[in-house]
Amino acid sequence: VDLADRDRVSALFASVGPEIVVNLAAQAGVRHSLTNPHAYGESNLSGFLNVLEGCRHASVGHLVYASSSSIYGGSTRMPFSVHDSADHPLSLYAASKKANELMAHAYSHLLRLPTTGLRFFTVYGPWGRPDMALFIFTKAILAGEPIDVFNHGSMQRDFTYV
Repeated sequence: VDLADRDRVSALFASVGPEIVVNLAAQAGVRHSLTNPHAYGESNLSGFLNVLEGCRHASVGHLVYASSSSIYGGSTRMPFSVHDSADHPLSLYAASKKANELMAHAYSHLLRLPTTGLRFFTVYGPWGRPDMALFIFTKAILAGEPIDVFNHGSMQRDFTYV
């Protein structure tokens, strides 16, 4: 179901009664958040709130959810640490994922809902997004086409296999 659909999410939790919830759903992508900000509010904010409420009312034992390395914003400290400040996200996408972390913390504190947030870095593998550079570069190289290089070739990324 669309997580932004409160009634359907509520009905799903009521009918399934899960013990543990793993929520990897979100509207992802920094660039897309510049052109379609409402998608992030609906999916990442309203949708995540609906998941939290579903967990609350179904007495779920643990919620594991996806966050993002994007929340670190323009931090130049490497490697990132969970102890680093993440209070200055540089995109609406990053802000929405940081908001998810704060919302989950509040539900954990107020309602004793155990939560674990996973700050994923760039994902590749069978579950990776096809709009990521790794896939775009590979497709262009195999087709003998040029690739677009951003930030004058100075960009570095870590990848997570999923």
